[in-house]
Amino acid sequence: MNLSLSQPMPTATWRILLETLDLGQVAAWVAEFPECKVVAESQELAISALEILLKKRLATIKVLPLQLSTESSENTWVSLCGRLKDNVSFIEWSDHFWAEKQQDMDEDEMLSVEEILRVM
Repeated sequence: MNLSLSQPMPTATWRILLETLDLGQVAAWVAEFPECKVVAESQELAISALEILLKKRLATIKVLPLQLSTESSENTWVSLCGRLKDNVSFIEWSDHFWAEKQQDMDEDEMLSVEEILRVM
């Protein structure tokens, strides 16, 4: 979205959450602005009050586009390589994990491509 600071904020659709409270009142708030919350006697009054509160809140906010580059010259996982190679607890866990995986594979019936095609 390309917004200029000199232009008023364009029309936007907001997600409003409504909750019926124990005493029959209705709480309403904007998902994107959880601090904009009202409690009223009915859903209509709650939405109306929330609209006023949100307009006041948006009057003080500047909307600026922010673009972040997600590309990195270095793979972020590389720094983790080999970190646990001498960790006894990790080695025990890993051996147990792969032994269970191998046992599961041995217990599963392995079908060849020909057998799969025959079943179809």
